[in-house]
Amino acid sequence: MNPNPVKIAVVGIGMWCRAMANAMQRSQAFQIVTCYTRTNAKRDEFAAAFHCDAEDSYENLVRRADVEAILLTTPNNTHAPMAILAAENGKHVLTEKPIANRIPEAKKMIEACRRHGVVLFVAHNQRRMAGIRKMKEMVEARVLGKVIQAEANFSHNYGFRLTPQSWRNFEDECPGGPMMTLGVHPADSVQYLLGPVETVSAFYNRLCLQTEIIDVGAAVLRFTSGALGYLSSNFVTPWVNYCNLYGTEANLYFTCELPTPNVAVPGRYGDDWNYADRYTQLFLKRRGEDRKVPIELGSSEILIEEVKEFADCIRKGKSPETGGQEAMKALAVILGANRSAREGVPIKIADLLAE
Repeated sequence: MNPNPVKIAVVGIGMWCRAMANAMQRSQAFQIVTCYTRTNAKRDEFAAAFHCDAEDSYENLVRRADVEAILLTTPNNTHAPMAILAAENGKHVLTEKPIANRIPEAKKMIEACRRHGVVLFVAHNQRRMAGIRKMKEMVEARVLGKVIQAEANFSHNYGFRLTPQSWRNFEDECPGGPMMTLGVHPADSVQYLLGPVETVSAFYNRLCLQTEIIDVGAAVLRFTSGALGYLSSNFVTPWVNYCNLYGTEANLYFTCELPTPNVAVPGRYGDDWNYADRYTQLFLKRRGEDRKVPIELGSSEILIEEVKEFADCIRKGKSPETGGQEAMKALAVILGANRSAREGVPIKIADLLAE
């Protein structure tokens, strides 16, 4: 048993919050002391399942002396005001991605946490998969030679489950739809692998859904290195999650195929993500060779690894791998794609980050 677990409050009780709460309990780095969501029945159910109490308002929750940190698994547009209020009350913040819906909101979160001396940690977990880690290692070792192109797509058919009661149904609450919900993951991963994106140009469409949001988007990226990239996401097809890198000496091909691609099983989906390395493959094709060769990968529990790092940031003063600045760069790529699709012109990421 950990003699000094971080006392945390869970805010926003939905499908993903249980995955994170399970990871926190199993990590033994946290003690869940309370929870909050607007629905009484959900609060009571969560409190019973995780042996904590429940608060009837977020304002009361952040004022509690026994709460050191907050987990936010709430709609995107609530991240900024909730994180800022948490910081003002001296609470460390672990928020789900994206960091926010707008660059100015993200900056306010970063500044509030800096000013009040608390950790801001954004849950970009896909870069933690063993295949992505191995790709990073091989890029840095120049196994691929000069990397000139990247391709990434993260998509599934969650859009068919959207209703007018869902916040993801609306452009103001989820700008860019699947690109913001899903595409922000590869927007982080490809920059982790190849460095910052300089310019983005995109096309969006709505082909199947009766929603405010689009259901498919595709973007072309120009990295500051000169490499080009393709990033796409949709809300209406069977599961897709791949990331490929192409270099002068070799190519890398990464895929992740979870066994619950319709994300229809609460709890199971999160558990599968924790063990995502069981469902990933990485292949290498060298110059002059005529076939792809599988690369042996290690394995980690990526959600448990993520929350343990958050605890280390609080207890040991470690800097988050995916803090506010890293998360804002991923957000900027998606917002750049949104603007490019809307205005029909390429968008410079530096201009967005200057807002």
